[in-house]
Amino acid sequence: MNPTLNGEVTHFLQTTLSQLREHLRGLLLFARDNFGHFLWRLLGIFVIFFAARLVLKWVGGFTARVMKHKRASLSEEHSRRVDTLMTLTHSAARYGIYFVALLLVLGQFGPELSKNLLLAVGSFGGIALGLGAQDMVKDVIAGLFMIFENQFSVGDYIQTEEATGTVEAIALRVTYLRSPKGDQIIVPNGSIQRVINYNRGSYVAVITVPTVYENDTRRVIAVMEEALTAYGEAHRDLLEELPVVRGVDTLGSATVDISAACRVKPMMQWEVERGMRLAVKEAFDRHGIRHPYPRVVTIPGVEEAPLLPEEPPAAPSRDPKTIPEDQEEDD
Repeated sequence: MNPTLNGEVTHFLQTTLSQLREHLRGLLLFARDNFGHFLWRLLGIFVIFFAARLVLKWVGGFTARVMKHKRASLSEEHSRRVDTLMTLTHSAARYGIYFVALLLVLGQFGPELSKNLLLAVGSFGGIALGLGAQDMVKDVIAGLFMIFENQFSVGDYIQTEEATGTVEAIALRVTYLRSPKGDQIIVPNGSIQRVINYNRGSYVAVITVPTVYENDTRRVIAVMEEALTAYGEAHRDLLEELPVVRGVDTLGSATVDISAACRVKPMMQWEVERGMRLAVKEAFDRHGIRHPYPRVVTIPGVEEAPLLPEEPPAAPSRDPKTIPEDQEEDD
């Protein structure tokens, strides 16, 4: 190795190490002289965040008490509306409290350092906001319009393009759903274009019962009416009116489809439909009415015809006109 190059590398390393030692020594001296000041600042930051958590917890408790109190004094629809507003208030308060806490924390570093930090954060934040503000603003505006138009409320069972479930909370930017399986689904408000609200309007349970053509259709309808009437009388707490057999809906290729329907209490349509199907099935079993299912029909005494041997292909015919004269003489 070149001695000159080796000496330059050694000199560079020694200089760098000496500078690092000087900086470290200065940092330790500064920390020793300002240890109490740093400790006081850290304590102030801790108190600020602790106070923010307490305020946020108080806001959450206040909104929970309001929702619990209003459930007992208001109707179900108005109670859900209050729950929606309270969850939105809690979401907005969380953003506001942490923003104020961040400003107070920056104030602990002094006016000059706070100003520089704010400028740096503002510069990077402006770039990030410019890149992602479009979707964020879209989500916030869509959420405000959904609440203003009362499209759905907390506790409603809804279906969107992406998910289906019960609304647990509506925040400024997202909506929290709980699926029937128990999964929590977070849907951005801006992505919700079409909503089916199963808690609004009338609730109807509808079933379609397929039957075979061999059954007496009028007798089948009479048995269904008897079974569904008995089911409705036994489950008055789920129904608003007794089930009605509508009649034959479809004459299919293999089945005769008969439908029945009834108005039910909110969100009871699925339970009533399952109960109506079970009642019809049990009634069909008692009266010997046949259910449609795939069948294989065999006819005894009919044997499969034996396969005949294939005939050999016929020899191609020759046209005498195409046979040469010398070949005809040889033949």
